Amino acid sequence: MSKIKSLNTRHFVVKSNALIEARYRLSLQESHVILWLLTKIRPDDEDFKQHMLDIADFAKMVGLNVKGQYGELQKITETLMRRILKIEKPESDETLQVAWLSSARYQHKKGCVLLEFSPQLKPYLLQLKNHFTKIDIVEALRLKSIYAVRIFELLLQYEFIGKRETSIENLRSFCGIEKKEYALYADLKRYVIDRAKMEINAKTEYEVNYTEIKKARKVITIEWAIKKKTHFEKSQIEKAEIIQKELRSEKAIIQQLLEYGFTDPQSKKIIKSNDQETIINALKAVDLQISKGKVKNPKAMLTKAIQEKWHPEKYQNRTLKIAC
Repeated sequence: MSKIKSLNTRHFVVKSNALIEARYRLSLQESHVILWLLTKIRPDDEDFKQHMLDIADFAKMVGLNVKGQYGELQKITETLMRRILKIEKPESDETLQVAWLSSARYQHKKGCVLLEFSPQLKPYLLQLKNHFTKIDIVEALRLKSIYAVRIFELLLQYEFIGKRETSIENLRSFCGIEKKEYALYADLKRYVIDRAKMEINAKTEYEVNYTEIKKARKVITIEWAIKKKTHFEKSQIEKAEIIQKELRSEKAIIQQLLEYGFTDPQSKKIIKSNDQETIINALKAVDLQISKGKVKNPKAMLTKAIQEKWHPEKYQNRTLKIAC
């Protein structure tokens, strides 16, 4: 079986536009499993088939150790079989509610699970001739915020137009963000909109930007712009990524701490009192919690994460209930 990390950068999956605009919520790991399963669909498939996901490959896909991954994968597939998509069908004035998976069969001796899409999704994934969006699977997998993945898909749908408007209400709905989450627009902007923009610009071949459209001083709509980067822009980004990986500089860490609301003196004190690995691991662990949309006070959580030396693997699948 081919491993998802060995996919060529030109490997695309396709979704119908109705599925792109469906209302649903996935975790990042759940999204990776769905993206993997999408890569198994062939253009001439007339029906869904069961596809084997090796447990070791799953562990590599989500960046965890192989040990204990049966339990983690079982949690993910159980949740996926309960996750409901709402697909609007305006031509028949209907709303379809359907789960992602119809079955997940674990073969323990072989160390794998057989997964299959729900049959009701066939019109949205098989034999697509019109009204579909192509998604570069490797670019999608680079994104570490589930909101970035969703916004990336929504913008790719309008790539040839170059712009797309989404009301704040629809954006929340597309991303599965409940009313109580990021209730303040400032929080929605910081943890969803700006983070998606930053990730897409840094990790894909596309450059996105947005303009806020206001009514009575309240932001009601986001007007997105999307375009492919030029060769020069891509090379500059690649150079910047290499430099960042090699140096892992104090300046880069300070910048991340500033984004969490620490002052410059506070950031320098944190660096002086802790080793870089502790701070970087804490940042990654808190980022995981933010991507789940459950963090009320990221600064307080990061402070605790540094003090307790959190590691991202340990907190990958836990939603923490701290006064944060």
